[in-house]
Formats: sequence, structure tokens, C-alpha cells
Amino acid sequence: MDRAKRKFAIFILSSLFVLPSIYGKLIIKCDKENLVLFQGEKIELKIIAESKLPYSISSRNRFYFSYHIYDMAGGKVSYDNRRFLLPVKIKKFRKTTFKIPVYFNIKENGNYKIKLDIVKEGEFWGSDIGWEMPVIKLKLKSLYSNEFKKKYLKTFYETGNNLLDKEQYLLRMILLNSEINVDGKLRGFSPGSNYPRVWIRDMATFIGYAKLFYKLSDLKGMIELFLIHQNIDGEIVDNIDKYGKTDKNNVSTDQESSLVIAAFKIFEDDNNWIEKEILKKKIIDRLEGALEWVWKNKRDMRSGLILNGFTADWGDVERSYPDQRAVKLSDISMPSISIYVQAKYVQAMEKFLQMAEYKNKKESLQLWKKRLDFIKSRTKKYLYLKDRGYFITHITPSTEKYYKMEKEILAVGGNAEAILAGLMSSSEIKKFIEILDERLEKYDLKSVSYTLLPPYPANFFPHPLLKKQWSYQNGGSWDWLGGRVVNALFQKGFRKKALSYLMKIVKKNIKKSNIFEWEDRNGVGRGASFYTGAAGVIGEAIWKGYLRN
Repeated sequence: MDRAKRKFAIFILSSLFVLPSIYGKLIIKCDKENLVLFQGEKIELKIIAESKLPYSISSRNRFYFSYHIYDMAGGKVSYDNRRFLLPVKIKKFRKTTFKIPVYFNIKENGNYKIKLDIVKEGEFWGSDIGWEMPVIKLKLKSLYSNEFKKKYLKTFYETGNNLLDKEQYLLRMILLNSEINVDGKLRGFSPGSNYPRVWIRDMATFIGYAKLFYKLSDLKGMIELFLIHQNIDGEIVDNIDKYGKTDKNNVSTDQESSLVIAAFKIFEDDNNWIEKEILKKKIIDRLEGALEWVWKNKRDMRSGLILNGFTADWGDVERSYPDQRAVKLSDISMPSISIYVQAKYVQAMEKFLQMAEYKNKKESLQLWKKRLDFIKSRTKKYLYLKDRGYFITHITPSTEKYYKMEKEILAVGGNAEAILAGLMSSSEIKKFIEILDERLEKYDLKSVSYTLLPPYPANFFPHPLLKKQWSYQNGGSWDWLGGRVVNALFQKGFRKKALSYLMKIVKKNIKKSNIFEWEDRNGVGRGASFYTGAAGVIGEAIWKGYLRN
């Protein structure tokens, strides 16, 4: 044996003895041996991890939960599958028990063997280095079946379009997977698989569609929960977890508007609900208090418009710090006036006026009609770019440094909300569509869901999620916003264009059997799976747009 071969043999033999000492061993056990699920249905598994490792593992150091798929004869179907965040740290030389929600997006229904596994991203799979992993049997039933329809899809609309019919099955699955239950009672819906909280800005976009499947009393309770936590001055929290802990990404100024919009969707079905007292104050008065808080505390003195942090259009991460501090107003925040925030506030005022008119609240009607007209006229005056054919993303009262750059950026979400708010005439909407299509073609984009055309420059936002162009809120593709474009165009009579946009979104969703939080420019799903807000706006696009307009 020559010298090179001898060295290689020594390396291989030494590796066999070194690997166990480096990696140790992990033994994973699962409480389930057999599963019967619909395609994409979420199941919570109880995992017992017995660690004989000399180190702890967690998703912070790139360890994730996943699985491999085999047919019943042991043939490999898919080895590399969806990753799931470990909910806890698996500590060295300890036994750790945790529950983890997983789902199996296998395109073909049938019987499978699923081998659970832990992956160190970019380095190794636990089962490949001797870690013990359990195998469970899975009977996967078709999502697009009469069984699923009978059990869960009790409100179904025959559209005459096969893809729009199939999409309704997927949207229903997303709502099911996003349920947050506490002590057997539905408490709310998470925005998606990575968010174990209820968010008011998301709720406003899906509660209308959720009415088709859930008890109105349960949905009322979700909104009442936010009213219970309302500050005495009228301010609304952003999100609530299952234990009642609240928080607010206060760089956004759409939570109060979202509350009113969500409440209006309940009012549509039960006009008298707004008379109910929450902590000795009627709901309608609490809604007015939320709008009043914004009016008193969030307005620019010069223009009179509503202030926000400098975020990427609708986003809740501002241009300040490169970490979690970027979701909170701080000493380096840059106050801005965005079209998204004005449009949501206009919609909220309009919805409140309808409720106030029903209850004959004369003083409130007079006051808020005047304020509505003021915000609408000022928004048009300060933010509409007549020569461009769309509303600018922001203006910043303290500087005009970014004005030239922002004039060139088409904020898809903010302009969609402006259309919904009645801030564009029919001729202006037509021009907007022309500009939108030109931008989509220019950047070779397949979906109307891309949020900023073009995005802000690379590194403009210091937060790592937004640093790159076409990523996350800086130009990523969000069906949560694309669906709003579709809804707006259906409502304003642009049916043909709305349907063409909708069909591209639906075809993509059906192909992936999922709606991701966002997608990159290559169409790769990012962030949370089963994004509830997107399901809500797409559901309404089919239900109230395609079928009614």
C-alpha cells in the first residue's frame, strides 16, 4: 500500500473512533406510533429526548426537528424535508420532554413510514451518525376529498373553477392549523406556524373569512380579549399570547385601526354586539377611544397626518437597530407618514361611522366625518404622486433626504389599502395597474404579491431580515398583500385584472400545498407556514370578490 493510501486508511479508521466522542448520542422517542391525517394537517407530537451528548442542542445553534419519508416497503420517498424549530433546549446528559407541532406535506396520499430526525443544518443528520430515531406509520388522506369537505369545509362555494375550488380546501386547512386553543376553548388564531400569539393586525385580515367556519361567539371573544387589555387612554396592544401576556411592536400605527376593522366584521352579523359592555364601557365607545388615541397621540403637527416608524411599507421593523429593538420606537427612530397607515385609518373611520350611524351617535358622527374628510384630503395632497400614478411609501417630516429615492418605489400593499380606502379614482386605479404591470415585467416577477417595486437598497435597513433586497418586508412576496390587491380590484370593478392576479397566486399555493409567510425572488417559501392572514384575504377574494363582483 503506497503512502497516500495508507494515510487515507488511517484517517477512516480513526474517524470511526473519534466520531462518537465528538457527537455523543441522542435517543429520541415519540408518543405516537401510528398517525391518520389529512395532507398538510398539523399534529402535536410529544417527544422524549434522552441526551448522552457532551453539549446542549437548540435551534439557536442550528439544530432543527425534521423527518424522512419512506414507503411501506422501506423505499425512500423524500429524505430532506421541512425543518421545525426545537421549542426547548435539549440539555447535555439530560432527559428533555417537549411537544412539537409538525405536518406532512406529501403530494400523494397513501401509507408511509416516517422516520423522525434531528438535523444540524449544513453538517449532519442525527440518524446518520448513530443517534436513535423513532419510526411512525402514517396514513395520509387526501386534503381534496369529500371526507375533509364533510368534516371541516361546511361552507363551500362552487366557483366553476377547479383551482379556486381546491384553494378553499387549502385555506380551511390553514385556519385549522392556526387555531390556538386554551383549556379546550378556541382563543384565537396564530398568524402562522412560527407565531404562538394572536395579533390584532392579522385578525383584521382573516376574521371575515373565519366567520364562514367558526362560531360568532368565539370570534367575538377574540376581539373582546383585546378590548379587555385596552389601555385607559384608548391605546391597543399588538398581540396576546395564550397565557394573557401582551406586547406591541409600536413602530407600527395600525393596531387601533385594525381593531375597529375587525370589530366591524362582527357588527355585520350582529349589530347589537357593539352595545355590550367590556369592563363597564360599551364596545362602540372603546372603538372610538382607540381611534381617538391615534388622533391625539400620533399626528404630525404640520400635515395633520398619522405618524409611524420608518418601516418597509406595512412592516413592523423600522430602520433603526440591527436587532429586536427595531420593532420598538426608540431614541433613533425616524417618524414618518406612510400611505399604509393613513389608508388603514381612513378605512377604520369609515367602518366606525357606519356603526355610529346605526346607534345614532350624532356627536360622534359629526366629529368623525369631519376628521375623515381631513385625513383623506391631506393624504391625497401630501402622499399622492400624480406624475408616478401611485402613493409614495412615506414622507419624513424631519428631512427630505429619502424623498427622491422613495418616489421611485411602488409600495404594493400601501397602494392596495389606498384603493380599498377609496383614495384613488377609477382612472387613477387604471393608471396604477399599468405602472404595476410594468414593474412586474421589468423585474421579471411572477406574482402581484411582491411588496416593493423596487425594494430599498441593500443594507438600507440594518435588521438582518431586511438587509437584502427581495427579502422579508424589503420586497419579499407576501400573498397577505397580493390578496389585498386582488380584493381591491374586485371591489372597484377591475374584475378581469383581479382574476388574472388571483389565479397566479392560487396556482402557486396549490402546487406548494401551503401559503408561506413570504417567498423570495426564486419562489422559495420563507418564514412561517400556513400564513393565516394570507388565507383570509384570498378567501375573501374568492368569496366576496370573484363570486360577488
